[in-house]
Amino acid sequence: MANKKISKPALIFSGLAIGLFLSLMVYAMTHDPNSLPSQLVGKTFPNFKAALSPSGEIELAQVAAKNRWVVINFWNTTCIVCREEAPELERMYQTSLQDTSTTPDGARFPSFISINIQDNLDAITEYKRNFNLSFPVVSDKFGKISLDYGVTGTPETFFIDPSGIVRHRVAGAVDVVGLTRFIDWLAINPNTTSAQAMEGFLKVRM
Repeated sequence: MANKKISKPALIFSGLAIGLFLSLMVYAMTHDPNSLPSQLVGKTFPNFKAALSPSGEIELAQVAAKNRWVVINFWNTTCIVCREEAPELERMYQTSLQDTSTTPDGARFPSFISINIQDNLDAITEYKRNFNLSFPVVSDKFGKISLDYGVTGTPETFFIDPSGIVRHRVAGAVDVVGLTRFIDWLAINPNTTSAQAMEGFLKVRM
């Protein structure tokens, strides 16, 4: 059987497609998602009212009315980084249950809200069991809440101050010590740019 000749336009198209694919891979590996600040920073938080897994309901406005900082973490069961930070979020939740608990600098620990993006309830339940997580989870199965918050990947964590203003967003893994230190930092640095806040976050994690 004679070999089929590949046309020159097809070769050019294939080369361009491969080049584009490689460029996207390089961009994904080198691009820092924190380099693009959230458009919500400096604005009042988008409110939501949603069901909790395993049961119940939550409204952000009611949580924010407690005059505490609020930490909102978006995650997904297929996210490897989310699995790494899961134990830290459990520690955050357990501490947030104590209204009188304070950070090392004397501030009250924040309220914690966990939001799962697009997984079904069975997947969420299995994930919580595998990682021994006790915190309730907001099920954002259709992505409405994550769309309102401009979430582009997981995990992403938002920091809302006691006045209801979104102060910063961090893309990537977080830990309970870094979270509480960063909230203390934000509290004493109220008028910072997103770039300055990111520098502050990296500094307090050291």
